[in-house]
Amino acid sequence: MKLVRFEFDCASQQPWYGHLCNQYLNYDKLNITIALLPLKSAAKQSTDAALEHNHQAPRIIWRYILEAEGSQSELEQLADEIAGDFLLSTSLLDSRILLAEERLGAATPLALADVLPNSTTRPSLAFCQHCQPRLGDNQHPDFASIRLPCPHCHGEEAVLAEPELCALQPSDIRAMAEQLLEGKSLTLTDSGNRRLKLSLKQDDMPQGIPSGQTLICCNPNSLNAHFLLTDAEVLALSSMEKPALQLRPCSQHPRLKQPLYSVALADSRLLLIICEYLRIKGCDYLFAVELSQPSRVELSWIAGHYLPLYAHQAQLSKVSSGHALPETLHDEARFGNSVATVQNLGNKKEPQIVLRAATENDANIWQVATEHGAECAFNALKAEFCGIKKAALLYFSGSNPSQIRYLDKDGKQECFFELTQLPASGYEIVHALEQSPQRTVVQKFKSQFPECYNRLLDFGSQQPSAFPGLDALWAVIAIISGLGQQGQSATELKDAFIAAAMSYKGANAPRIDYPLAKGEAVRGLNWCKTLGTVMSFRLAGDTDAAKLCFAAQDSLADYLANWVEHLDLSVGIDCVFLAGSAMANPVLSKRIAIRIGKNFPLAASQLLDLDGALLAAGALWLRQRRR
Repeated sequence: MKLVRFEFDCASQQPWYGHLCNQYLNYDKLNITIALLPLKSAAKQSTDAALEHNHQAPRIIWRYILEAEGSQSELEQLADEIAGDFLLSTSLLDSRILLAEERLGAATPLALADVLPNSTTRPSLAFCQHCQPRLGDNQHPDFASIRLPCPHCHGEEAVLAEPELCALQPSDIRAMAEQLLEGKSLTLTDSGNRRLKLSLKQDDMPQGIPSGQTLICCNPNSLNAHFLLTDAEVLALSSMEKPALQLRPCSQHPRLKQPLYSVALADSRLLLIICEYLRIKGCDYLFAVELSQPSRVELSWIAGHYLPLYAHQAQLSKVSSGHALPETLHDEARFGNSVATVQNLGNKKEPQIVLRAATENDANIWQVATEHGAECAFNALKAEFCGIKKAALLYFSGSNPSQIRYLDKDGKQECFFELTQLPASGYEIVHALEQSPQRTVVQKFKSQFPECYNRLLDFGSQQPSAFPGLDALWAVIAIISGLGQQGQSATELKDAFIAAAMSYKGANAPRIDYPLAKGEAVRGLNWCKTLGTVMSFRLAGDTDAAKLCFAAQDSLADYLANWVEHLDLSVGIDCVFLAGSAMANPVLSKRIAIRIGKNFPLAASQLLDLDGALLAAGALWLRQRRR
């Protein structure tokens, strides 16, 4: 008889894994014990190889354990069943089977982190590996049976809860697919009362990733034929969460002309069946826009794990974090489109915080001003990673002021740097450049690259002030580098900038200047010097736009590293937090990991998101009176 332990290491609690662990307590063939252990990873710097691949370990690892003692054949059968049940998750970091000398677990069910207090609701999946091949394969007799019962994931329950969806017959779903094949768009209501607009033609949809447009791949086997992605990204798209990822289309793609796409696979039974109908007709993908509150999350790889840009729902509590949270100063707060509510008001010393998307009924909830975004993010990260006394925060956002903050010797937040916002229009940007010491460079640039100069003048004329922070800076550098076309939006230019930098494969790049602008209450950026440097390199013959776009981000990461080292000498830094939507940029986050991660441990939220629920949660600890 051997005692075997199955271990699943996750970046955050995975409720489905917890549910499965609880189910295996009923396994009648063997005596099984389970456990969930929060493990703190060593606070050390990552190796150069790990940093190069952005694979540093998260600060907290959640280890799910199943233990069983039995004969070789019994344990092999159990291993096969566990392998079939534990679906791949984006939060899964590693898994293993090992011989154990003693049990660490118990026969006690685990608490599920994302289930609300006093609720016994099971984590929901639309389909799993048991029912997907039946209802989603056109060769199977059960194909298109949207109400197909599944004893494993119970995905039919979401369908049965929607009478309109439940009434659909295979012929109805086939008619939907045929409508798309005829070149028409289709608006439908999916599970969870989600409303979607679908089309095979991108022209029918709003443009740009921020519009909420998602490209849904009907044929997962064709992903590599259309997009540049790694094996890890293929696995993430196929995971049980069915997230969206930002991907670049293959170069010279005949139809996909945007620089970046938000790509995903079908995440509901209805979409799964429609996609299969389209696949057998030779359609590899379709476009979707969520007309209701978005339900699919877009993930980015930050500080060693996947993290949503904006989480539609989340929870921060003793169960999810592994420790008691500090007492909140407010019971409810709203930041942007996210609302945070303290559930257990009778026990404020151990708050349970529920995060959700705001609705039209939330008008009376205290709304926190955008100027407090970085401060709120820092509050939430301090609460999530309890015990860190010396930390800095790099918060770069496309919607709130971007700041570098730190904790002083008394543990109070201070602002070291706030990114200076560019003027609202290209005309004002050019005017400021011509009034600065960069005027000579600007005149030479105007003479040598008149088309780019005119496009810079026209920048922002359609969307003034729409893109604060780094997004505006990236869009302007894209124009200076020669990317884009006349009349493109700031969104398209920013995406072109990021995609160009992603395509750069060189080992060296120019150093772009990011000098601090002093004289204000808080340090800012002398962006005129930054743009002047990019112009100078282009004038000197650096015509590779990808190289310049990469250089802009690598140089910024280098400057950030220098500023963090300055703070370390001043107050001491044990950890550098990363937050804000601009961190979803894979090039910037990787360069920060390489430049800063070699000297300081990095961390990002493992329970919330980058720039939504994180801020609403942190607002509950904001030292400010309600108005």
